[in-house]
Amino acid sequence: MSRTWLVAGREFTERIRSRAFLISNGAILAVLLLVIGLPYALDDDDPFALGYLDEQAEQVGELVLAQQGAFDLEVELIDVEDRAAAEASLLDGELDAVLLDATTVLADGGLGRAVEALLANAANTVKVEAALAEAGLDPEERATLFAVEPLEVEQVADRADAVDVFDPSVAVVYGAVFLLYGLLAVYGQWVAQGIVEEKQSRVVEVLLASVRPTELLAGKVLGLGALGLLQILVLATVASTGLLLTEVVEIPRAAWGALALVVPWYVLGFLLYASLFAMAGSLVARVEDLQSAVLPVILLLVGAILAVQFALLEPAGTVATVTGLVPLTAPIVQPILFAVGQAAWPQVLTAILLAMAFIVLLLPLAARFYRNSVLRTSGRVPLREAWGAGTVRRDATTAR
Repeated sequence: MSRTWLVAGREFTERIRSRAFLISNGAILAVLLLVIGLPYALDDDDPFALGYLDEQAEQVGELVLAQQGAFDLEVELIDVEDRAAAEASLLDGELDAVLLDATTVLADGGLGRAVEALLANAANTVKVEAALAEAGLDPEERATLFAVEPLEVEQVADRADAVDVFDPSVAVVYGAVFLLYGLLAVYGQWVAQGIVEEKQSRVVEVLLASVRPTELLAGKVLGLGALGLLQILVLATVASTGLLLTEVVEIPRAAWGALALVVPWYVLGFLLYASLFAMAGSLVARVEDLQSAVLPVILLLVGAILAVQFALLEPAGTVATVTGLVPLTAPIVQPILFAVGQAAWPQVLTAILLAMAFIVLLLPLAARFYRNSVLRTSGRVPLREAWGAGTVRRDATTAR
């Protein structure tokens, strides 16, 4: 077992010291910090300072205060003595705009579409109320006319259960799931690439003089898996801390639970896909042939991320339910189902147990493929020989 940990340490340190790894992770962290910090840096907490001169302008201002929430604005209403004082306050930056009357706004530059729409809506409301008052309607009747009834929104039947991807509880978890997908693809291919590179350079023959094939394979999987786990923990910590400190997006409690599930699902997903990538890498002896060998595994991962789209469109549908339980797709789909409230803990635990059972079956199979193929340094190994059912060439018999 100590030799396995030696191999794991070697894989971990070699990858973490590589320039490509450091540059790529630095870029990911920079983009993550930019995405979190830029909205916070650009956010202006100061309310929009709106002055007014006469009584009609004050009426418009009062309606602006009443309607500001609908336009996602914060407005402060300020009484101004006269136009000269208004112009001076605008030039000094004390005011952002001044209502000269019900329909005229004085500003030192553009107001922005949201502010213009809010002021226009309030001004029109004041004008209509004045006209209705002249027509003899009392305040209660006017209030009834201006009462806004909420719309009843209906959806097409096949989209009625679709999830809003812009919902923070879904968007954040979807980002984490997409990161999980990328890590499984990258680190799984690193396992296969390491196997092929050692075969092509014949370094594996030297390593096998002191390490068993199963120990060598286990060390590769453990070392790269630990590095991926470290990466996802660092990124998750940075993202969570940034979101909590900046409060750019308010994340519901349900989303935090789904985010926490990403970590154990990474561990299970990596063991599953690393085994498949190891089996694929064992079948070839040249790096040039690696892409064609791992293509079926890549397609399985792509199928898993496509299943997420079905889960978002119809979380209660059969596709979402099945792919949330199937071991090869559950690591990607299950966190999304949990985030949207479709998967309860019994379903999550069932999916985890199924994945663990599949790993117990898959790891010995991957070890068998690797043991029977690791010393085949020329040509492609037939599946029958990798399985061990055929006649294995003499150069593989020295593998212990």
